Amino acid sequence: MARTPSRFWLWTLPLTVGAAASALFAAGLFFALRGSAGEPLSAVPPPARTPASRRAKDGTARILVLGDSLARGTGDESGKGFAVDVLEEFRKRGKAELTNLGVNGLESAEIRTTAESSNVRELAANADLILVSAGGNDLSHAASGAPRSPSAAADAVATARRDYAANLRAILSTLREANPSAPIGVLGLYDPFGGGPQSVSGPGRLGSSVILQWNSIAAETALSHPGVFVIPTFDLFQSHPDRLSADRYHPNRKGYEEIAKRILQALPG
Repeated sequence: MARTPSRFWLWTLPLTVGAAASALFAAGLFFALRGSAGEPLSAVPPPARTPASRRAKDGTARILVLGDSLARGTGDESGKGFAVDVLEEFRKRGKAELTNLGVNGLESAEIRTTAESSNVRELAANADLILVSAGGNDLSHAASGAPRSPSAAADAVATARRDYAANLRAILSTLREANPSAPIGVLGLYDPFGGGPQSVSGPGRLGSSVILQWNSIAAETALSHPGVFVIPTFDLFQSHPDRLSADRYHPNRKGYEEIAKRILQALPG
């Protein structure tokens, strides 16, 4: 059944809910474009081993993209998204090919299942660059749905944080085990509702604070895996509503161009 999360609910929580709002702040983890929960990493057996990475004989650089609607490029009127922008830049240097497995609405648990499949482990083993966008749906869905009290929302977000952290660790561990050497980039989250007058003292400020906390935890998780780096996107959209698509949520062509530039800048030399 299709999900219809209320993306706006989290960002319109009043700032005067006292301890409940503080709990929501503490629930921080990572936001992007629609989410879910997964079981703790310790409860899942390690994935099967995959052959080590090998470059194509003709020198073709392979790019693998996993994730949600941001990975897919939703909102880009050209249909390219950041993935094709990165591919085109690689093709300026030589042969390159792209496999984009981004799907609208995927949650981190679903992305984890995708990453742990044998076919995707094989794709990862042969990739020269892997990009992952995950986690926004976890926060968005946890904070949406039927109306509930701020304390109940805080509990839901705290659970989403725990599950997302476990799923992200599993995703990165699986990809790194499949490919010991390729750079792996994790996209950070941005606040599509920030940058306006409300962000000074209204609900936008609460949303931005939560997202920054989730980004911080994502960065800490990435640091525990060799060769994994985080691509910051928060500042690319703060005070830049012109970089959002007509839905005022996903990036537009300009927004994806900026994300692609940031990815290329963040790539290890």
